[in-house]
Amino acid sequence: MSTLAESQRILPGPTLAEMVAEKILGKILADRMSPGDPLPSARELGEEFGVSRTVIREAVSSLVARGVIETRSGVGLRVGSVSTALVSDALSLFLRINNGGLDYRQVHEVRHLLELEVVRLACERATDTDLEEIRRAHERMLAGLASPEKVAELDVDFHRQLAVATHNPLYVVVLDSLHGVLVEARRGAVLSPNRGKHAADLHQRVLDAVLRRDGEAAVAAMGSHLDDVAAHWAKMQEARTDGSTELSRAATD
Repeated sequence: MSTLAESQRILPGPTLAEMVAEKILGKILADRMSPGDPLPSARELGEEFGVSRTVIREAVSSLVARGVIETRSGVGLRVGSVSTALVSDALSLFLRINNGGLDYRQVHEVRHLLELEVVRLACERATDTDLEEIRRAHERMLAGLASPEKVAELDVDFHRQLAVATHNPLYVVVLDSLHGVLVEARRGAVLSPNRGKHAADLHQRVLDAVLRRDGEAAVAAMGSHLDDVAAHWAKMQEARTDGSTELSRAATD
């Protein structure tokens, strides 16, 4: 039960620099400015918002860190091109740090919801070039089966190429944010060459269906693949509590 002092505690509000940063961002959006468009100088912004240049510098620095503004020597302030990597990196850090450790069950729920739709859309929207990139991603995984560490990255890349083929960048952003977590899950599962080959076989079923543009078969193949990964992860977690012998056995199942 909270005390009176706790209930009356005043939470700190945004600083002046933070408020000015939001005003600058609002100006960019209201004026429908595009990446590369010039912005007023720091002096002009200070005059417009009625604040000191120190406050403007702090506000601009925060927007530069977020990719909203770019500073170029001799050119001045420009509207930045916000990279999807910034979004993905932020979400990835949240998943890996603020989530109290990796819980693949939660990741699996999101993947199942996301990737079944991704593979269905890939069947509908993929260009011939997209299909070739997906096929090449699968071939790279086959070529790297001897290295479990390498396979973890190549496995995730196959799924990313499917997301690219949807031509919806939001799918790519979300999957990219899961990249570090998924690779960590692969490594944490002590991915053996046998498991790598098994994953590649499941990828082959997905690939065959996508190349035929058979959405129903692709969704079924992806669902089986994701369920298999989740089941193996659960087995590995259970084996870790039973000692190294069980862990070694589970890694090759």
